[in-house]
Amino acid sequence: MFILMSSFFNAQKKFYGSLEEAFKDPLKVKQLSISDDENIVELPESIDQLVNLETLIIAFNPKLKRLPESLGRLQNLRTLKIVDNRSLSKIPNSITDLKNLEELAFDRCRFNELPKDIGKLTNLNDVYFTGNNLTALPASFSNLTNLEDMFLDHNQFEEIPAEIANLKKLKRINLNNNKVKTIPNFIYDLPNLWGLFLENNQIEKIAPELNRLKSLKVLGLENNKISSFNLDLSNLVLLQTIDLTKNPISEEKLEVAQAKLVSGKIYFK
Repeated sequence: MFILMSSFFNAQKKFYGSLEEAFKDPLKVKQLSISDDENIVELPESIDQLVNLETLIIAFNPKLKRLPESLGRLQNLRTLKIVDNRSLSKIPNSITDLKNLEELAFDRCRFNELPKDIGKLTNLNDVYFTGNNLTALPASFSNLTNLEDMFLDHNQFEEIPAEIANLKKLKRINLNNNKVKTIPNFIYDLPNLWGLFLENNQIEKIAPELNRLKSLKVLGLENNKISSFNLDLSNLVLLQTIDLTKNPISEEKLEVAQAKLVSGKIYFK
């Protein structure tokens, strides 16, 4: 999911809109957007001159094919968003050297895989990998134990990656629009999870262990293959919404399930 660039503007810091502008006084640059450039094919290795850069957005550049290895030398970078660069097929491995990175987005770039050493980015709080061709996560992903928000929607996952099991700080998981068939038990052991979004998948049933997700507020299951939802959800006292729209489940069964809820509402059409 791409947050509009205007949300990154900070009244205390100038937001630079081009490399040409940034290189005029590289030590002052903390926020840079390289966006909507129909001619740029690659970024220069000299981008590492921007040693104080904290936020870098690279977005909507249709001919951009290559990012420089020198990106990994931007050690003050906190936010990196690479969004909708349709000719870009690979991320340099040096990105995994950005030890202070807190927010990372590879949105709508058609990547088939993530850097294998992504687990080195242990300060990451939020990742947005929407709209790629991902089918799996690298083994090192399990080291990202500070993750709170994870967006893997609109990919090609057939199962929820086991690397998530170790990420106990996760608050929100979005796996909408994949090919997921089951919810593994480790999901029910994520104590801080308040939002679980699995819309437009192929899930057939929800296990009773859902009742263990005591922090759960929102469960999105629209357009799956769920035909029964007779669960004890008495522990889910914070629950606000369960969306079961477009599932093959009868209204009578949903009324029974709704009656068992301590709080919240089940939506069904």
